[in-house]
Amino acid sequence: MTWDGAFPFVTLSCVSPSGETILFEVRVEGAPDPEGDVWFYHAKPLPREHLRDEEYFASLKRVGADLLQLEGMKNGLPARYRRCGITRALLPHIATQHSVRIRSSRHRPSEGETHTKAARRVWQRMVDEGSARYDATEDRFYYPRT
Repeated sequence: MTWDGAFPFVTLSCVSPSGETILFEVRVEGAPDPEGDVWFYHAKPLPREHLRDEEYFASLKRVGADLLQLEGMKNGLPARYRRCGITRALLPHIATQHSVRIRSSRHRPSEGETHTKAARRVWQRMVDEGSARYDATEDRFYYPRT
């Protein structure tokens, strides 16, 4: 799970809270898992010469033939690169690449799933924008909406 070992995936164009357009290079690496293959996505702003190990990170796991689950995400980049919508911009590319829908995890620590308040805010914004939906029965979000 390292930047250097990952393959180029996409360049994202995101907008910071201050209105600045920021480009992010995204790389991906996959790993087999008996419960479902896993993909690790790493993102760094361009140009990236000034960053060392700081990165945005997301992991997704195959949970069905046409379904991935967002297992976790963490923006470890400096404050200037937070709240830029990296996850919202990245999920459509992942869904297209794998021809799948993507669902959130739930907050059920006793079942091995967690869902942070920050993750819920990201998903809720996607619902508000009309690109995702929330299933209250399952306590999960789904992208795309359909």
